[in-house]
Amino acid sequence: MGLPRFGRPKNDGELSSNLFVANCGSAVGLSDDDIASVFCKFGELKGVYAADESGTRVIVAYVEEGSAQAALKALHGQSCPELGGRSLHIRYSVLQPTPQVLPHILLNWFVSMFGAG
Repeated sequence: MGLPRFGRPKNDGELSSNLFVANCGSAVGLSDDDIASVFCKFGELKGVYAADESGTRVIVAYVEEGSAQAALKALHGQSCPELGGRSLHIRYSVLQPTPQVLPHILLNWFVSMFGAG
């Protein structure tokens, strides 16, 4: 099914409980647990997820927006000793809706391909 799709908020200044964090992840030797141990200091986490297949970017999801805001303010652009001294690049991120195929369109396509049976 693939990874959930995250993107930038539509409006500048829009806050989110999700953070896109670049320069950390499995490809640079950091586990989700390593990352969570740093970000959990700012509030309760829903989880840490791969942002894409590169292994160098993650989504850190908080339960509350204020926790994400505190983490972004404290860690963005900073060298993080607990994460190998990596400088983190952080922005807000929002879950993008998954495109849905309307059932009747799918049914019409199926009938056109395979007949009504």
